[in-house]
Amino acid sequence: MKIGLSLFAVAAAALLVVGCGGDKGGEDEANYDGWMLTRWKDGTALTGTVYLQLGEDGTFTLYQSIGTFGYARFTGTYALVGDPATGQVLSGTYADGTPWDSSYAVEKMTKRELRLRALKDGVVSVYSGVAIPAAVKDGVTAGRLRRAAQGESFL
Repeated sequence: MKIGLSLFAVAAAALLVVGCGGDKGGEDEANYDGWMLTRWKDGTALTGTVYLQLGEDGTFTLYQSIGTFGYARFTGTYALVGDPATGQVLSGTYADGTPWDSSYAVEKMTKRELRLRALKDGVVSVYSGVAIPAAVKDGVTAGRLRRAAQGESFL
């Protein structure tokens, strides 16, 4: 699942580092603090939800709920670099030292949409700007659910 996570991290990083613009269209974009994966692999249905948050300090947090109850949390670092052949390229490394499965060409970046193309296989992922729910960031994660089921405290 780290492959999917890297895609999300890439998207969020690109948006936060580069900046963006666009019409408000009724939503308060000022509250956006991350991205949510909305389409990938030419519209393949998602079996869960993924949120990505990119820090200005080059760190990312990925919240993923795919095939499980609750969210798994992944962290690491990212870089957004200009490349003459592909334009802006997003890459990163998880906190355990594992690099993302691919680097990503940033095809479109606005406040509302981030479109990334994996350099490894050409798969396109589309993310929408969102305010990540507090229940996702501060709530129960998949790991904490497992510990609670085993009788361990949430704290």
